[in-house]
Amino acid sequence: MVIEKMVKVNLDIEDNLHKTIRKRAIDRDISMKAYILELINKGLGVEEVEGLGGDKKG
Repeated sequence: MVIEKMVKVNLDIEDNLHKTIRKRAIDRDISMKAYILELINKGLGVEEVEGLGGDKKG
């Protein structure tokens, strides 16, 4: 397993979005940071899968 270098980020988000993320993280019994990273990783996974599919037009 390769552990990549971590960097600290600071996000300014709307209050309602913060509340939603916080609630969902609490419901899953994980930290907000862990939940946000899961969302990012899922999004990156979708992009990678879409990139493998090629042009789906026609």
